[in-house]
Amino acid sequence: LVAETAGWIGYMIQQSLQNALDRAAIGRDVVTVITQTVVQADDPLLARPTKPIGHALSPRRRDSLEARGVAMGSDGSGTVRRLTASPLPVHIVEKDIVRRLVEAGTIVIAAGGGGPPVYEDPALGWEGVDAVVDKDRAAAILASDLEAELLMILTSVDAVYRDWGSPAAAPIRRLRVADAEALLRSGVLAAGSMRPKVEAAVQFVRDGRGRRAVIAELRAGPAALRGETGTTIVSEDR
Repeated sequence: LVAETAGWIGYMIQQSLQNALDRAAIGRDVVTVITQTVVQADDPLLARPTKPIGHALSPRRRDSLEARGVAMGSDGSGTVRRLTASPLPVHIVEKDIVRRLVEAGTIVIAAGGGGPPVYEDPALGWEGVDAVVDKDRAAAILASDLEAELLMILTSVDAVYRDWGSPAAAPIRRLRVADAEALLRSGVLAAGSMRPKVEAAVQFVRDGRGRRAVIAELRAGPAALRGETGTTIVSEDR
């Protein structure tokens, strides 16, 4: 299902972006690559379904799934959905292919939906896993595999906020990694929304010297790169 969704949405993004580039007379090619995300077969998270997937479940459907032992839970909005495991990504199988395309000047759409998770079987090779990889963590892993200097995570919120949900809420424009980690330890970031984005940003910045990560609203990318909006997370030496 992840591979199907990645191909479907990737096609729509690829076509829309290619058309926009062509209209602007910008000679760049766009391609979608269905990348596989490697996970550990013995990752303990595989035994703990936590990621909501699929449609909202009716009471009748819930009863049917419960009788079969299917894990279910709230997605944070009060809606009950199926739950699946979300193991940690290790690396991207097709990273070298993506690297060659990028070096050739191609705009690559990859790691869609976190990428289909796989593990390596000594006898059979790559085997699929019934799970979903967090898309922000997968993006961070791919960016690290490509030795990128910048990771930008675009979302529906304009920044990471201090005291979110209170009258004193204020956007945080810049965070050093240690401060971002302290924010994560404090438990104030929502597990299903901003927390995985900050975790992915911290991981990416920690994995290489001089890196930075930016979390910003979808339409504010250029302004966020200039530091005018969004949240920028930097290493201790910057």
